[in-house]
Order: sequence, then structure tokens, then C-alpha cells
Amino acid sequence: MDIKDSKPIAKTILAWGLLGFGLLMLIYPRVAHHPLIPVFKYHALNSYHPALIPIVYLGSYISRAWGAFIFAFMLGGIIAAFVPAHRMRRLLSGRKLKSYILAAAFAPILTVCSCAMIPIFGGILIAGAGIGPAVSFLLMAPAANILALIFTAEIISWKLAAARFGFSFLGAIFIGYILDKTPWGKRETHKYSKITAAKEVELMHVDFHKKSADALKEAWGLASKALPYLLLGVAAVSYVEAYLPKEVVATYLTGVRGVILGAAIGVPMYTPTLVEVFLVKALINLGMSPGAALAFLIGAPMASIPSMMGVSRIINWRCVLNYAVLAIIVGIVAGLVYMGTIKIL
Repeated sequence: MDIKDSKPIAKTILAWGLLGFGLLMLIYPRVAHHPLIPVFKYHALNSYHPALIPIVYLGSYISRAWGAFIFAFMLGGIIAAFVPAHRMRRLLSGRKLKSYILAAAFAPILTVCSCAMIPIFGGILIAGAGIGPAVSFLLMAPAANILALIFTAEIISWKLAAARFGFSFLGAIFIGYILDKTPWGKRETHKYSKITAAKEVELMHVDFHKKSADALKEAWGLASKALPYLLLGVAAVSYVEAYLPKEVVATYLTGVRGVILGAAIGVPMYTPTLVEVFLVKALINLGMSPGAALAFLIGAPMASIPSMMGVSRIINWRCVLNYAVLAIIVGIVAGLVYMGTIKIL
């Protein structure tokens, strides 16, 4: 075997090895009940010097999420490189309602946070999905993935978990469908359809090793676009956690006002997946109403500032603001309906 032959094989091993390693880093803590590599845990953020707060927060965040990012970026690259464009267009075309249902139904199997969903979202767009179903997929996974629902049921209540799934499912479909019909949404679909068409011609006669190398390239492209803005957003949010008193927040998170604040406050208060369950439980213990809790559990994963900053590198800001506003509205409606239902029951 000469050097030229060994390079494609090496890239194939690297691509699939990174995907497998990222998957291991996701699964192992769930099975062993402790991380494979120690996680950096900080004390109360406001106990650190203001200049150190974002560094400490990012250090903790990266130590928890780096395995998820490796898996997510590689999965996004592999989807972009391997999934036939005609099949992706058929399954996730913005013209068919079943495409939105399929996207929202498939997303919960991915137990990743809103930020880790960004490269996967980019990958399915490049592979040929319409903007509407792709956004439904982007929003549903962090808002109602399987582990988040299990934790919500175990730590808070199964009623809240069921409501979280139902409203997230309907909301993701609704938001994706509305966005697909906007002029700026159509422009994104058109932009990516041209990229997909060009790639489809290139990949007609490409073998497995070349596609694996392309997956690495796509993964790196997604990482270089989204990751810097995402980490900048996470660093900015560190000051919110450091200086926003939870007791004060809990005081205002009751009644109709509480539902509205619950949906909106999740935008700056980004939390990694599953952490939001523990945060909401703590706030409920401090007096947060169930309706406000549901609004937060839907609005926060769908429309956090770091994830919006990352997504804005893949689609235009009008699309991002459009789905963020709609996500907050969905959270408010869900919270009000849930609050009214509890009173009736």
C-alpha cells in the first residue's frame, strides 16, 4: 500500500473514530453514573473575580460538553457527506406536513443541548432538508429529548414531562412550518438547495473513503462557523448565572406574569441539557408555579442566546429571531394552558 492509498483510509478511521469516541463520551456517564474524564466543577460564580467568571464557566462547560460536541459535529459532517440529497429532500421537504412531523418525532432520540444541535442542523440542511423541517428538528431535540423527559418525570412530575413533550412537539412543527413560509426562510432553502445540488453532482461517483474525508471537512466547516460564536455566547451568559439571584426570580415566577417571564428568562439563562431540569426544580421549591416551569422548559432550550448566536452563522438573523420569538410565544401558550388545566383538574 503506497502513501496515497493510506491517506483516505487514515481519514476514514479518524472520521468514524471521532464519531465513536464522541458517542462513548455521551453514553458512558449515563451507564456508569460518573464521567469517563473528570468534570471541572466551580463554586458559586459570584465568588470569583468578574474577569475570571467567563473563564471558569467556559472551563466547566467545555469539560462537560466536549464529547457531545465531537459527536455532534462529526454526525453533522457525516449526514452532510453521506445522506443522499434526493432522499433528504423527499423525507424533509418543507412542502409536506409529514416532513415536519417526521423531523420532530426523530429529534428526541438525540440527547444533546441546543448548542450541540447546531452542527447536526447544519448537516441536514447541507444534505438537502428544507429550512422548516430542519428548524423543527433543531428545536425539538433540546426541548424534549428522551433523557430530558425522563429526568423531568423523575425529578419534577410525569404530568409536566408529558406536557413538555406535547407542547414542544406541536410547537416545533408550528415554528418550522411558519418559518418555511417567510421570505427569509425561503431564501435559506434556496441557498442551501444550490449547495446541495452542487454537492450531489460531485458525490455521484465518490467512494466510502472519500465521503468519510468529506465528512471530516464538513465537520470542521461547521465547527469553525458556529463554535466561536457559541462559546462567546456561553461566556456572556456566565454573568447572568453569577449575578441574577434565584430567589428574586422565583418571587416573580407565579401567575400569568410568571409564565411570561418563565418563557422569556430562559433566553439569557442558558443551561446545558438536563441541567435545566434541576434548575427548574430548585425554582419550584422556591415558589415557581408549574405553568412558569413549563414555559421555561420549552423557551430556554429552544431560544437560548448562545445557540442563537451559533445558528446565525448557518442561517440569517431574521430566521433566528423569527423562531426565537415564536418559541417564546409557544412557551407562554403552553404555560398558560397548563396552568389553566391544573386549576380545572
